[in-house]
Amino acid sequence: MTAGNSNQTLPHPARHGLAQSRHVTLVMCTVLHAFSHAIATLLVPLYLMMTSDLKLNGVKASALVVTVYGMVYNGFAWATGHLADRHNRKTMLGIGLIGNAMAIGLMGLVRNYEAVLLLAVMCGLFGSIFHPAANALVTAHYPDEPGMAIGWLGAGSGLGFFLGPQFAGWRATTATWTLWHVAAWQKPCVEMGVLGTVFGIVFLLTAREAPASMRDGSGSVKIAAHPPMDRTLRNRVIWLSVVLGCRDFAAAASLSLASIFMQKAWCKTVAQAGQIVGLMMLLGVIANPLMVYLTRGRRRLPGLTMILIAGGCIVATTPLWPAVWVLPVLCGFQTMQLSSYAVSDASMLERTTPDQRGRVVGLFLLIAGTFSGTGPWVMGFWTDLLGHSASRPIAYLGPFGLVAVMMLIASFSPRIIAKLGPVAGPEISAFSEIMPETMEPGA
Repeated sequence: MTAGNSNQTLPHPARHGLAQSRHVTLVMCTVLHAFSHAIATLLVPLYLMMTSDLKLNGVKASALVVTVYGMVYNGFAWATGHLADRHNRKTMLGIGLIGNAMAIGLMGLVRNYEAVLLLAVMCGLFGSIFHPAANALVTAHYPDEPGMAIGWLGAGSGLGFFLGPQFAGWRATTATWTLWHVAAWQKPCVEMGVLGTVFGIVFLLTAREAPASMRDGSGSVKIAAHPPMDRTLRNRVIWLSVVLGCRDFAAAASLSLASIFMQKAWCKTVAQAGQIVGLMMLLGVIANPLMVYLTRGRRRLPGLTMILIAGGCIVATTPLWPAVWVLPVLCGFQTMQLSSYAVSDASMLERTTPDQRGRVVGLFLLIAGTFSGTGPWVMGFWTDLLGHSASRPIAYLGPFGLVAVMMLIASFSPRIIAKLGPVAGPEISAFSEIMPETMEPGA
């Protein structure tokens, strides 16, 4: 009997309370997801201001801060995945956000580039907790519908990617408060740090850990085990990380590239660049749960392939459009980009057991995410090489072309996901993919 069915043996008030607590936890995790990505993208519109204020050697030096953050964020995900499969995930998530927020807040108070880099490491360490713990927690709360839980959780990424750049560009140009020698680009960091810390405390008080045990049909208690990840599963997740990691590189690179492109080629201000970068992510709030719903069952993997190909084709054309069309084009690309995360995460977690999901997500991020973390620096370095031609939109065909190629390479990932195994859960008979790889034991 599944965990979802076992709840029917509980008295009605108990079932109602359990359902209410899991819904509250999903909402809180979604908002925490938004904070996580808002902090991660806060500096993206501020590259040029950072470069000027700290007297850095080109945009690549500013972009390196985000690269360091991303590489640490993903480099420690395997370790936090192990912790998420063994310890209280709600507590981990609250501590992770508070630590992440405090680090970004401190980044707004220091005046030394090396200190900024060290705080980027601190941000990454605490930020690395989120995905392994949150993906495992929400799917544990919804054992009958893990894919949809991931879809709703994914809405937070679009919200965070929207609010982070918007907030940064807005507050960097309008904040009038003074404190020590805080520069304009640092004020959004301080304010985001305060907001994130407050919400982290609220999260710890309101979210709930999923039950650690469940009752079977005989009424006995079955305690969740933590078996080691077998070699076959580990190897397949590694291969998936290599291929689908190209999508992750495209995601990280495209954010920085879009901000630099708007400011250098189209002469947008910091506030305008922040608005554009934020707006192009907004549709992800709707696209993530919607795409997961539309691609249920047999449609999940073919849908993922089409999403990745469409995203690559759209982004390659970005420098060819006049300024008025750039935002719609980028919105189309990012809708595909963000929804691909929700669909691929749902596909992976539907094929793995609850007691291994933290490690599966952690291992994937360790490889794919660490590679993607180089994206901001690569784009900063490439645009520095453009020199005076960086003011011409057509000069960005190369960088946007690289993003497109990465998306197309990632479109081969669904066949690797299929090899993780059949879809588990009560809907397997109605929605399982009929693919040769999943019909054989150990496939």
